Amino acid sequence: MTSSQFPQEIELKCLPVTAVDLSLFAASSGDHNPMHLDVDAARAAGFDRPVVHGMLTMAYVGRMFTEQFGAASIRALRTQFTGVALRGDALILRASLLGIEEGLGRYTVRAETAAGTEVAHGEARVSRPRDHETPG
Repeated sequence: MTSSQFPQEIELKCLPVTAVDLSLFAASSGDHNPMHLDVDAARAAGFDRPVVHGMLTMAYVGRMFTEQFGAASIRALRTQFTGVALRGDALILRASLLGIEEGLGRYTVRAETAAGTEVAHGEARVSRPRDHETPG
């Protein structure tokens, strides 16, 4: 495999996270911590708005790769949560190709708010669609 088979940079811009997004993620994940859903609970925890689930940010990172490479492309995804996004924040996800190892693209990952606050970083390993899709 050559680096031409993997883009050097990938980016996904997510619309501002809404209360509906947080409610749907809470329902699907089972994480109903009021800090994510209730303004008063968020304020009691020191935030002016509900906090975006860290795992929702990670799910957006997954979306960035699956939109680029396909649903079965992610082989490994590791993130570290480094900051907080709040309801109403737009998220920007970026990945930069580090290299190709054993036929997989190895990327650094960064998630930040549109205001530039980093909320997560990490690394991913992905395959190209032809590497994991079966002929139909």
